[in-house]
Parts: sequence; C-alpha cells; structure tokens
Amino acid sequence: MTKFHKKIFLFISFTLLISEVIFVALNYRSDKEALQKALEQEGQQSQKTFEVALARTLESMSQLATFVASTPNVQRLMALADRTVSDQESSTIDLGTIRTLLYEEVAPSWQKMTSDYDVRQLHFHLGPGSTSFLRVHKPERYGDNMDELRHLVVDVNRDGKPRQGFELGRVYAGIRGVVPIYSFSDPAKQVGALEVGTSFTTLIHSLSSAIGQDVAVLIREDRIDEAVWRRPGHGFESDCGCFVEASSSNTADDVIASLEKAPGYQPGFDGRTTLATTPNGPVVLTEFALRDYIGIRDDHKVPVGRIMIWGSAEDAIEDLYRTTLTNILYAFAVFVLIELALFFGMRFIITRLEATIDDRTRDIRALNLKLEAMAHLDQLTGVYNRRYLMKRLGEERNRCARLGSPSALIMLDVDHFKRVNDDWGHQAGDTVLYQLGRLMKEHARNYDIVGRYGGEEFVILLPGVDERTGYELGENLRQRVESEITIPGSDSVAVTISAGLAVYREGYREEDWLAAADVALYAAKRSGRNRVVVSNSNMTD
Repeated sequence: MTKFHKKIFLFISFTLLISEVIFVALNYRSDKEALQKALEQEGQQSQKTFEVALARTLESMSQLATFVASTPNVQRLMALADRTVSDQESSTIDLGTIRTLLYEEVAPSWQKMTSDYDVRQLHFHLGPGSTSFLRVHKPERYGDNMDELRHLVVDVNRDGKPRQGFELGRVYAGIRGVVPIYSFSDPAKQVGALEVGTSFTTLIHSLSSAIGQDVAVLIREDRIDEAVWRRPGHGFESDCGCFVEASSSNTADDVIASLEKAPGYQPGFDGRTTLATTPNGPVVLTEFALRDYIGIRDDHKVPVGRIMIWGSAEDAIEDLYRTTLTNILYAFAVFVLIELALFFGMRFIITRLEATIDDRTRDIRALNLKLEAMAHLDQLTGVYNRRYLMKRLGEERNRCARLGSPSALIMLDVDHFKRVNDDWGHQAGDTVLYQLGRLMKEHARNYDIVGRYGGEEFVILLPGVDERTGYELGENLRQRVESEITIPGSDSVAVTISAGLAVYREGYREEDWLAAADVALYAAKRSGRNRVVVSNSNMTD
C-alpha cells in the first residue's frame, strides 16, 4: 500500500470513526428522549389515577354525610339546636343536652364508618357561617367559629348546596364531603351542615399498591400553622417549606430529603416527571399541585401543597445503558468490518455497510412493533390498559351513535379487595388480579374489549350485546370467578366480584356510559356484593 493510499485509508478510517461516534451519540440521545417520554406518560397516568381515586373518596364521604344527615333523629336534634341558639331564653333544653343526645344517636354509625370506610371526621356545624356544634371525633372540642378556615361549610350553610373537596382543619387535613341538614318537621328549612372526612393515608396506600410506586402528600408549612390547633408530631419538614401529611413508605422522609438535595432538582407543581439521582439510587419522580377547596374556588395561583409519586429508576437506567453499550458494540463491530472491507476493496465496504444498516433497521422496526403492542396491555393482569380501553370505548360509542346498534359495558371490581391485601398480603392481591384478568380474557369473545380501569376495577366492553345478553354474560362471569378463583394462602376462600351493567343509550358520552355502569356497580355493592346490577334496567322476567 502506497503512502498516498495509506493517507486515503487513514482519512476514510478517521471519517468512519467520527461517524460511528456520532451514531452512538445520536442513538443515546434518541433512547434517552424515548425513555423520558415513556416516564412522562407513566407519570401522567399516575396523576390521573390519583385524581380518580381522590374523586371516588370525595364521593364516598359525600354519600356517608348524606346518609347521616337524612336520619330523622339527627334532623330533629339539629333543628332543636338551631331553635335553642336562636332563642335561648325560651328554650326548655340546653345545648349540652342536645349535643349529648346527638352524639348518642350517631355513635353507632360513627363506629361503623371508621372501621369500614376509614372515616376520620364527623362534624356537625350550625350556621350561618361555620360554628362547631359537635365533633364526634373530638366531642370535647366544640363552639369555635371557623369562618376563615372551613369555606366548604360556610358555603354549604350559605346556599344549601352539597360540596366536597380537600381542606385543612383544626385537627388535621381532610378529604371532606359537606351536606346541608334540614329540619324533619320543616324540610325546606336548613338547620346546619354535616361534614364527613377522611385522611389521605388510606387513599395513598391503596394508590401505591395499584401503581407499584410510593406516594407522599406535602402541604405548605405556613398553611398548616395557620389552620391546626397543634401541629401533628409525625410530620417531616422538608427543605421546601412543606409538611409531609401522609406517605405510603416508612422511608419517605429520607427519600424526599435525598430528592430535594439531588443535583438539579427543583420542586414543581406543574405535573412534571423527572429522573433524579439520590444516595439510594436513581428514581423517577412525578410531582403535581395539590389544591384545596378554596384554592380551586378562588383560583389561587399558589397551591396548598403537592403530590409526589416516585419509584426506582434503576431498571430503566440499566436498560438505557445496556442499549447504549449494545450500540457501541455494534458500532465497533461495524467499524472493524468496514476497516477490513476497505483493505480488500470499496465494493465490499459498501455491500457490508448496506447489509448492516438493513439489519439495524429491521431490528428497530421489530422492537418498535413489540413496544407498541406492550403499550396497550396492563403488565400485571394481561388485559388492556386504561388508555387503550378509553380509546376503544370512544370508537364503540361513535359506532353505536352512527349505526344505532346495541352495545353493553360491564364495570366490575373485586369484593373486599383491601381485605385481601391486608390479610394475605399484596402478592396474594396481585395473584387474584392476575387470575381475574386471565378468566375475563377466557370468558370474553374475540372482539370484546377487557381493560383495567384502575386498581381492582375492570371494564368489559361488549359490542353488539343488548341488556339481557349482557346481564347473562356478566352473571356467568361472576359465577365462574366465585367457583374458580380462591385467595392464595387462604383456606380456599373464594373470590367474588360485584358488577354494574350499562347499555349504550342515545346521547351518551363516554363518561356518561362509564358513570352509569359505575352507579350500577355501587348499587351492587350496597345491596350485598357478589352480584350483577343493571343500570336503569328495562328487562322483564
């Protein structure tokens, strides 16, 4: 090889080397961007799951408040308290006696609500405004006015409309439902308001179990100090001036402190997902704003706090590094092959390079097809995930609206699923969900859509099915579940489901259709569980 040829060879080799380095760098950047996008999508899904869980909890509190407020004796006693406050001189009974009678009346319901629904607060208020008449959870505390703090109650006592939302209180921060109380003898007269509330603890533990990540609720310290009588002793004060109200992990304080000290980390309220490096390893963190009732009502710019959802990012980072290493090895192999090919002739170089590019393209296309298929499925149960389910639900609704063909939707969940997790462990709960997913897929027709709506809740879309057939399919599935699925580790304890069926009706939006099935599901639970209830049924025996 002449000196000139050597220079040409070295020039081409150097050019190829630079090209390979750029190739690896671009692939690394592309893979990193793809990873960030995937993590952002997971973060958005986690945020939506949290918002749905919060909405369901708020609705549960409102329903419990409505139940207690409609009790005749409660209405009579609150009407008597209202008259006594208005005209104490002519009253034949004092407020203390009324308060005692009211406490004795609601005590049994209070015990059941705390055990079955994790209710933390049952609070009667007199109007106008918000004057505490009876804190069933703290009966020794009463008589204080909270107009500047309890805006939910103030608004309900002002216009008699039920409300719900998150709000700070004298004792703790609560997820609250507030409803008006009317006089039993004069149903048009409002005599006060009833508030039922719970903490974030149960919600975030359930959410953490469902999404496989840790969750923490952080509230601004200044808002805590303004509201509560005495700051709770268990809270962790972070560098951001926030107070950790609740968390799903015993090590949440250490993790949050590590996150806030991580290089480049900035607390945010804009629903962003970031990768952060901590002493315990890399984590993926999603943060979004937590707004209380007054903040939503008055459109406050600064939220009351934020929600943090995080999990280990080690697997994702290792996959990125593994892919990058693979790209480097590919690039090195290609470089060597091209160098050898250059030594023997340019034709061999071009042929080999084109073959390599074709191989890489096919690999990437095959990988993309595989990732696209996996993106539609829930990893635990094997059924479709919520995003794909909602897409197909919208398509089916459009088809029904256009053609007038029947279609049915079943919403179901596992009865007492929290008890399964609590008594036999989350692994047993995951096994139950996996078995239920397998059974639903076996039971479904080829063109039915089975999807996981959230947690232990599933939706089955039945195209072309009317109300009676949908009920029969739901009932057959319910019987199969009861006979074929048992709780792992138990003494053959059968798993049961409750289901709500709703057929498509003209004018339905997707949310209307889901809401109808959801109402039927709740009716199934209220009527004893392990049954199928049809929404607004037109069936006859």
